[in-house]
Amino acid sequence: MNIVRKFPIHYGWMIVLSGGLTLFACLGLARFAFGLLLPAMRQGLSLGYDQMGLISTGNFIGYLLAVTVSPWLIRRYRPRAVIFCGLLLVCLSMLFISRAGNLSMLVIFYGLAGVGSGFANIPTMVLVSHWFRRNKRGQAAGMIIAGNGLAIILAGQIVPILNSIYGWRSSWIVLAIVSLWRQ
Repeated sequence: MNIVRKFPIHYGWMIVLSGGLTLFACLGLARFAFGLLLPAMRQGLSLGYDQMGLISTGNFIGYLLAVTVSPWLIRRYRPRAVIFCGLLLVCLSMLFISRAGNLSMLVIFYGLAGVGSGFANIPTMVLVSHWFRRNKRGQAAGMIIAGNGLAIILAGQIVPILNSIYGWRSSWIVLAIVSLWRQ
């Protein structure tokens, strides 16, 4: 029996929910929570401002590389597989960031988080055009993008508390676990 026929609503709205959770993890937590964690990371690892900028640059370069390759991967492996691999890479990268002891490791792992974010974000947005007609695509895409905002709100509430009690390393672990839950 076809699962799409079992739902009382258009299955595309389940894609929107899943897409919102995907962007919650890959952009909202992996990218936007970084600014909340950076001051504690700076202090803990004695980083300079130029070094903190380099870490962020690594993320953006990784993201740029991923969005360049994503269209090819989507055609070859299907969006769901690319999204899954991207989110898995985001989660693993955040776990490795929590263990990083120097600038090089941070740049590499946060760069890989950028790659994972690109691999998850681009195929998610592509799915909107597959599941919705033109008159609903904007609404569906907007609802997916709301996942970013929800993650920013959540991170803004929990990261300062985690940092003050457990430190920045534990904060990355918690964000990774929350992102892994999305899987």
